[in-house]
Amino acid sequence: MLTQWWPYLPAFAVLLAVLWLPGLALLWAFGQRGGRILLTAPAISVAVVGVTGVVLDLVGIPYGALSQAVSAVVLAALAWLAGRFVPHGRHTPPPPAGPAAVEDPEARIDGGRRWLFPAGAAAGLAVGAVLLVRRMVSVIGVPEAMAQRWDNVFHLNAIRYVVESGNGSTLTLNRMTDPERTIALYPAAWHQLASLVVPLTGDNVFVAHNLTLLAVAGLVWPAACIFLVRCLVGRSPVAAVAAGTASAGFGVFPLGLMAWGPLFPNILALAILPVALGLLVRVLGPGVTADRTEGFPDPAGRVRLAASLVVTMGALFVSQPNAFLSLLVAAVPLGATAWWLGLRTAARAGRRGPALALAALGAGLVVVWLVLWNVLSTAFVWAPITTVPRAVGEALLYGANGREDVPWVLVVLTAAGIYAAITRRRLRWVVVVHLVLVHLYATAAAGEDGPFRQWLVGGWYTDSYRLAATLPLTAVPLVALGASHVAGALARGLSALAAFAGRPGAGRAAYPVAAVVVLGLAVPLSQVDSLTQATRWGKQYYAWEGPESILTRDEYELLQEIDELTEPGDVIAVNPWNGGSLAYAVAERAVTQYHVEAPGQELRALDPDLHALATGIDVATPGSPACAAAQELDVRWVLDFGTQFLVPDARQAREYSGVNAVDPQVDTGLELAAREGEAALYEVVGCDAP
Repeated sequence: MLTQWWPYLPAFAVLLAVLWLPGLALLWAFGQRGGRILLTAPAISVAVVGVTGVVLDLVGIPYGALSQAVSAVVLAALAWLAGRFVPHGRHTPPPPAGPAAVEDPEARIDGGRRWLFPAGAAAGLAVGAVLLVRRMVSVIGVPEAMAQRWDNVFHLNAIRYVVESGNGSTLTLNRMTDPERTIALYPAAWHQLASLVVPLTGDNVFVAHNLTLLAVAGLVWPAACIFLVRCLVGRSPVAAVAAGTASAGFGVFPLGLMAWGPLFPNILALAILPVALGLLVRVLGPGVTADRTEGFPDPAGRVRLAASLVVTMGALFVSQPNAFLSLLVAAVPLGATAWWLGLRTAARAGRRGPALALAALGAGLVVVWLVLWNVLSTAFVWAPITTVPRAVGEALLYGANGREDVPWVLVVLTAAGIYAAITRRRLRWVVVVHLVLVHLYATAAAGEDGPFRQWLVGGWYTDSYRLAATLPLTAVPLVALGASHVAGALARGLSALAAFAGRPGAGRAAYPVAAVVVLGLAVPLSQVDSLTQATRWGKQYYAWEGPESILTRDEYELLQEIDELTEPGDVIAVNPWNGGSLAYAVAERAVTQYHVEAPGQELRALDPDLHALATGIDVATPGSPACAAAQELDVRWVLDFGTQFLVPDARQAREYSGVNAVDPQVDTGLELAAREGEAALYEVVGCDAP
C-alpha cells in the first residue's frame, strides 16, 4: 500500500515547506528565537496563508503558489519592520527552586544537558508522526481515495474552486455555491493549502487533499502538542516523548473527524490550537505553568508573545472558528488563575492602583468573552444520543460517541497527570479545563434540548463529535505530565532500592531506566486495541464500495474521462446527492450544483429552472420547460450515478428523477456518450431542433 504513496513524496515535501517556512520566516523576522519556533511555525504559516487569500482577493490578484510565496516574503518583511519598533524581550529569572524541585530526578539529569529536551522533542515528534501517518494511510488506503461523507463533496470541490478561480479568500469562498453573494464566508485555509499542491499531484484534487491531511494531522498536530507541553511542564524529555505518543493515541482526534463529516477544516484548527493555548500560557507568565525554567517576560517580551498569539488566533478563524471557542473555554480557568494571582500580589503589597486596574480589566474581559461566545454560537441542533452518566464516562475514558475500545494506558497516565497537576498547584487550572471539556461533551451528547444547551454548545452545532475531538487538548499535556511524574516516582524508588542494596552509585542510572520503562510501555500500549474501532470506522467510509459510498470506483473512473469527452466550457447536470457534483473536483467541469441543498430546502424553491431541468431533462423536447432551463443554465450533458445517496432516505435526492437511473430506451431526450459499469454520461439531444 505504501508504494502507491511514494510518487507523491515531492508534493508532500512541498506541503511541509508551505506549513513551516513562512511561519519560521515571520517569527525570525519579528525577532523570535529558540527551538520553540520550530514547533509553532505551522500555526503562523496557516495565518499567512489565510491572510494572503483574503488580501489577494480584495486587490484582484489570483491566488496560487507564486502569489502565496511572494506574499509570504512581503509579510516577513513587514514583520521585520514591526520588530524594529519593539525592544527584544527579556525574562526575569524564575524563583529559586524549592526542595521539591531539587529532589526531582529529572531536574538533576537535565542540569547541564540542555540537549536532552530538543532530543526528546525530536523523538516525540518522530514517534507521533510515524504512528499517525501510518494509521491514517491505513484508513485512507490508496492516495486517490475519498471520505465518502456529506461534507467532503464541498471540500473537494472547494479545492478545485481555489485552483480554477484563483479565489482563496475566507470572505468569499462560498461563492462556489452561491455566486451572487458579495460576502460568502467559509474558512478557506484548508482548501488553500491543498490547492497549492494540486499541480504537483497530476492535477488530482483527491490526492492533494489526502496529502494535506497527512501533513496537518500527522506532523503539525504532534508538534503543537509538544509545544504546549513544553510551555506547561518545562524541559522534560520524557514529557515531550509522551506528548508525541499521546497525540497519536486518541480515536476521537484526528481519526474521529476523518470519518465524521468529515470535518477537515476542524482538523486543521484543532491541530494548531495547542500553539494558541501555549502562547497564552507564556503571555500570562510562570504563575500558571510548572516550567522551572520560565521567568516573567518584561513588557517587550509580552508584546512579542501577544503578537504571536494574535496571529495564531487569526489562523484559528481562517481554519475553523469553533476552535477559537475551545480557546475561550480554556482561557476562563487559565485567565482567572493569572488574574487572581496578580490581584492577590497587588493587594498584599498594598498597591491599590494596580489592584483596581486588575479588577476593571477582569470585568472588561468577562464582557468581551461573553460577546465573542454569543457571536460564535449557532442555532443548529444535533439531538442528544445517550444518557448523561454514559456521556461523562465516555469522555473520561476517551471512548466518546459509542467507542468501545478504551486507551487504558492514556487513561491511567491522565489520572497520574491530574494528581501531579493538583499537587504542583500551578497546573490545577489544566484539570479544571479538562473537566469543563468533559462537561461540554456530555452536554452535547446527552443534555436536554433547550436554550441553555444551545448557548453552551451551540458554537459546535451541539455536535458531540466536534466536542469529543477537543478532549486531547488537555488530555495530551495531562498524559505527558503523568508520564513524567510516574517516571520520577519510579526513579526515586529505584534509587532507594540501590541505596538499600549498598550500591548508591547505581542510583544515577535510576531516572534513565525509569524513563525507558515508562515510555517503552506507553508507546506500544497506546496503540493496542484503543484505535481499532476508529480505524475500522474510518476504513468503512474511505472504501470505494462501502455500504454508504457515494462514489464507486467505476464512477471515479468515468469522472477521469470526462475532460476528454467534454469541452472546458460545458456544464453537466448532476444530482449532488449521489456524488455527481464531484465532476468539478475531478474533471474541472462546471456542474449544476456543487453541494447538496440545506436540510429541508426544496429544489423547486431553491431554483425553479434547476427543478425543471432535474425532473424533465430525460424526456425533454424543444420548447419544454426542461429545455428552456437547459438553455438558461447552458447544460449539454447529464451525469447519471444512480440512486445510492449521501443520505439513503433523503426525500430531496429523489427530486432529480430526470438524472437518476436513466433508461436510454425510454428517456429519448438523452443519448449515451460513455459508460463505466453502472455510471453513465449522457448528451442532451432532446432539445435539438428537428
